[in-house]
Amino acid sequence: MRRGRAFRHTPHFKRLWKFGSVSIISTAVAQVVLFLTYHTWSIGTAMECNVIATAVASIPAYYLNRTWTWGKKGRSDLWREVIPFWAISLFGLVVSTIMVGIAAHNADRFPPGSLGKALVINFANLFTYGCIWTGRYFIFNRYLFGDATRSARSIPPENASEKAVEADHLAAGDGDATRAAIPVPVIDESAEFEVERSQVAGREAADQPL
Repeated sequence: MRRGRAFRHTPHFKRLWKFGSVSIISTAVAQVVLFLTYHTWSIGTAMECNVIATAVASIPAYYLNRTWTWGKKGRSDLWREVIPFWAISLFGLVVSTIMVGIAAHNADRFPPGSLGKALVINFANLFTYGCIWTGRYFIFNRYLFGDATRSARSIPPENASEKAVEADHLAAGDGDATRAAIPVPVIDESAEFEVERSQVAGREAADQPL
């Protein structure tokens, strides 16, 4: 119980919660677009409508995950973020389209254009992405938007050597400052001369006859 409560206050839990919220939003978009394009407007086959729905839902999924879930700002990195994201989305698109095609083939018992057949197709899309979303989170967090990729890009390799040289100079400067801070005793020669003069005068006074 304590571990569960502590986990709810970690950044990882907040990221999971945001990712789940984005998944719900993008899935709802895909479901609505698929239902409208296939059942309401009948603009194509089930597989063609699934391609349209997945492509439309992937746009808000990318921007919400990047800016809200992982809190990244600025321009997107083409090779580290955009292309890997759409490659993963393409994989999900292929798998979900195959599942939708299978569902449409096995839903022939329903009349063409019926609500029952449309719901079976929507469920196939929903089930497929429900299985894919878990793996997508770990891939996004590890390779696309997570702290590991952010820290790897924060300091360029050419600046690493410069940082090391600056650290060496600072360490050397600290050593000089430490040596300068060590007190050096000052010998007052005039005081020692006065002491010797007083001692000689005392001996001469003692040698004089009374």
